[in-house]
Amino acid sequence: MTAAVPEASRSAAPQAMSEQHTMPTETIQKRELWRFWMIIFGFGVITALVALALFVHQVLQFGESRAAGLPHQAESPRGSIVDRNGVLLAADRYFYEVSTTPIYFENDEERRQVADSLEELAGIPATDTYDLLRSYSDRLYLRLAPAISLEAGHRILDERNRLTKAPGLHPLLYITLTPAPQRYYPEKQVGAHLLGIMAMLENATWLRGVYGVEGFYESYLRERSGVGLTSKTTEPFTALPANVRRFLPSVAGRDLILTIDRNVQWIAEEELARALDLYKAKAGTIIVMEPSTGEVLAMANAPTFDPNAFGESDPASLQNPAVSAQYEPGSVFKIITAAAALDSGVVTPTQKLTDTGSIAVGQRVILNSDRAGHGEVDMTEALARSLNVITAQWSLLMGQRQFYQYIERFGFGKVTEIDLAGEVYGLTKKPGTLDWSLSDLGTNSFGQGLAVTPIQMANAVASIANGGKLMRPYVVKARVLDGKVQQTEPTVLGVTVRPEIAKEMTDILVKVVEEGNQAAGVSGYRIAGKSGTAQIPTKEGYTEDDTIVTFVGYAPADDPRFIILVKLERPDPSISRWAGYTAAPTFAQVARRLFYYFNIPPDEVRLGSNNAE
Repeated sequence: MTAAVPEASRSAAPQAMSEQHTMPTETIQKRELWRFWMIIFGFGVITALVALALFVHQVLQFGESRAAGLPHQAESPRGSIVDRNGVLLAADRYFYEVSTTPIYFENDEERRQVADSLEELAGIPATDTYDLLRSYSDRLYLRLAPAISLEAGHRILDERNRLTKAPGLHPLLYITLTPAPQRYYPEKQVGAHLLGIMAMLENATWLRGVYGVEGFYESYLRERSGVGLTSKTTEPFTALPANVRRFLPSVAGRDLILTIDRNVQWIAEEELARALDLYKAKAGTIIVMEPSTGEVLAMANAPTFDPNAFGESDPASLQNPAVSAQYEPGSVFKIITAAAALDSGVVTPTQKLTDTGSIAVGQRVILNSDRAGHGEVDMTEALARSLNVITAQWSLLMGQRQFYQYIERFGFGKVTEIDLAGEVYGLTKKPGTLDWSLSDLGTNSFGQGLAVTPIQMANAVASIANGGKLMRPYVVKARVLDGKVQQTEPTVLGVTVRPEIAKEMTDILVKVVEEGNQAAGVSGYRIAGKSGTAQIPTKEGYTEDDTIVTFVGYAPADDPRFIILVKLERPDPSISRWAGYTAAPTFAQVARRLFYYFNIPPDEVRLGSNNAE
C-alpha cells in the first residue's frame, strides 16, 4: 500500500500493495500447500458433519418423541439471560403440552370429535391430531402438541370443567395438559450465535442448551430438575390453575448477566449486514471487545438465524463462526510478527531493512503484492505498505524457535478459553513436525499457511492495546442466584510483549492507519490498526479473486476503550477484493458509532490541543 496517498485517489492496483502474496517455484510447493489445507479442510468437514448429525438427530429425536410421546419429568425453569444493562435476551415462557391416552378412544368418531375440539379451542390442526390418534391407537401416552399458549390451555381446561358436569363422557376429558417451559428470545436474531439454541439431545426427556452461552452454561442455567412446588416458586407460575401447578419443578435455574451490550451488538449486526450488502460478501463477523478486561461487547455473524425458529435454518449456520471458524488471516498477522520482532530485540522501530522485491525462504520465493522492491524501509513503512519481504526478514532474524514461541504467546494454536461452546484451536505448524518446512517460517510471518479464529485474532491484538497482557475473553459478566451476584473477574493468561513494546507498536499502527489504511480512520481520533487480505487456497494454489478480508484496530490509541475486528468472506471482486476498500471502511463506520454511543470526545477535546498530535 503506498504511503500518504489519499484513499479516494487510489485504484485497486496500488491497494494490492497492502496485501500478501507468494509465488511457488516448484510443483512440490503446491503439494505442500494442498496437504496443509487438506488438514484444515478435514477439520472443517468433521465439524460440519458433527453439526449436521447433531441437528438431524435433534430433529429425529423430537419427531420420534412427539409421536411415541414418552412421559417425561417436569423441566426446571431455566435461568434468564440479560445483557450488561439488564435487557432481556433469553428467558422461559410457559406453555401447555397437550397429550392423551390413545387406547381410551373407542372409535374414529371419538377421535374426530376430540380433534375438532382441540382445533376450535387451541388452534391445533384437526387433521394432524386425528392422524396421530389413528396411527398410535395402541399407545398409553401420546403427545399431541408440544406447546400451546396458557390462554389456549385455559380454554381447554374451562371446557373440560364444563363437560364434567354434562351427561355422558366426552372424549375431550381424555386430554391431559402439562405446563412446560419453552425458551424465548425476544430480540430474535440479535446475538443468536452467541446465545445458542435449545434442542433435544440423546435420550433426554427435555431440551438442553446447544452452542453459545446456552450450551456452555447448560448446567448452571438449569441447575437441576424436580417435581413439586416449594415456597420459592411464585411468579411466572401463579397464572396456572392450581390443579396443574403441582407438576411444576421445584428448583429454579440461575440467571446470567452478559458482558454484551445489546446496543453495541445491534450496531455490529447492522453494520455487518450493510457491509455484506455493499460489497456482496458471502458471510462475515464483527467482534467488539474491551481490551483491558477481555469483555466481549458484541459478537455479530452473518448470515444469522432466529433461535426461536432455528429448525428453519441451515444446520451449518447454527455454530458461531467467531469461535468455530478458522481461516488464514493474511497481512493482519503482520502485527503479531512485528511486535514479536520488536520484543525479541532483533529490530528497532526505526531500523531499516532492504526490500529487493523478493526473498527466498526454503523452497519458496516470497514476493510483495505489487511485485516491486522498495529499498531501505523501517517498520512503520513496511507495515503501511504491507511488505511481505520485510516481514519474512523479521521472522528469519528471530529464527524458527523464537518466532513460534511468540505465536504461542499470542494464543494461536490453542483455545482462548472463552466461555462459549464450540471453540476450536485454529491450526499452526511447528518446527519438527512432518508438515512443517523452512518455507513456513517465511509465509507464516504474514498470515499465510496457518489458521486462526476471529476471536483469537482479536484477542491477540487486544494484548498490544492493553500493554502486553493476553486476557481470557469472556461473555458472562456475572451470575445471579437468589439475589446474590457473583462477578466474573478478568483473567490474565500470559504476557505477549513488554509494555514499552506495546506502546511502540501502538504508535506504529496509528501511522499505519494514517499512511496506509486511511479508510479505517475517523476524523478527530487516533486509531491503531491494520488490514489483511487472505487469498483462499485451492488444489492448484491460491485463488486470485476469492479472498477473506480482515481489519482489526483499537481506539482511542492512547487509552483504548474498544477493539474491533471486521472479517468479510468473499467480497465481490468486481467491487473490491481488498481489505482496505471493504473491511477498513466497515471498521471506521462501527468505530464512528461507538465513539458517539460511549460519548468519547475527540482527542483534541479529551487530551487538550497540545497532546492531540
